[in-house]
Amino acid sequence: MGNSKILNSKASIIAVVIPLLIIAFPFVYSFFAYAFVQDSQDSQPFLERPNAKFKNCVKETEYMRHHHWEVLRAVREEFVRYGKRGDISLHKCKDCHTSRERFCKQCHSAVSMTPDCYGCHYYP
Repeated sequence: MGNSKILNSKASIIAVVIPLLIIAFPFVYSFFAYAFVQDSQDSQPFLERPNAKFKNCVKETEYMRHHHWEVLRAVREEFVRYGKRGDISLHKCKDCHTSRERFCKQCHSAVSMTPDCYGCHYYP
């Protein structure tokens, strides 16, 4: 019984192919899932529109979409470390974006992120 019989057997081929398929599956799945999600219109979460009486946010909409957490963190540091209460606060955000469920939570759920703001802050 030589090595050639072991290498040519169907069992050895199956023993190599199955682990390769298991390893490749997450990559193939994520490639196709990404390709199909990008084409759909539902890839962006629905966010509640701000109250019409408010014209502008503290910064441009596109900037706030990607950097709101940096703005809120800077405000927090100013208040907690130096006792300065500036123009931006969670209460002012709440005036414009009235529902945490329809605004904050929609986007954070879409990106699988849990903010830690609401451990201390009440947002009805």
